[in-house]
Amino acid sequence: MADPLEEMYQAYKDPVFHYLHNMCHSTTVAEELTNDTFIKAFKGFGRFRGESSLKTWLFKIARNTYLNEINKFSQQNEIPYAEPELQAISTTRNIEAGMMVRQTLLKLTESERSLLILREQGFSLKEMADILSQSEGNIKVGIHRAKKKFKHYYLEGEGE
Repeated sequence: MADPLEEMYQAYKDPVFHYLHNMCHSTTVAEELTNDTFIKAFKGFGRFRGESSLKTWLFKIARNTYLNEINKFSQQNEIPYAEPELQAISTTRNIEAGMMVRQTLLKLTESERSLLILREQGFSLKEMADILSQSEGNIKVGIHRAKKKFKHYYLEGEGE
């Protein structure tokens, strides 16, 4: 029989990395945070009560790991994750559009980014409510507001 921790890692390492990369926009930092997330999950696996899905539990750990990392930077008054890849200018429309999306996401609050990224990754409203410790109603309203704010910032950026 395969190790359940190894199965969990293989099943969720890419989605967790994708989520964290979309949150911080740094491949290196996202890799570190992904590793930290799984270390915490492995250590706490015995305490997993099954009240939510394993995926939801794991993404809640990933989000908290990200928030802890952001708090470290804010206490040091540093700007986190200003990687050169975010400042590259390209003539290709697809890359330019991708950069616009990334820059627009960075203008949103962490909570707004989480809502949009988790939704984009296919999480249900209930799963998102569990991960973010909010009601499903708050999640619906938050998604609507985050989309509206994202659209405003994105269109504002196109005019520049």
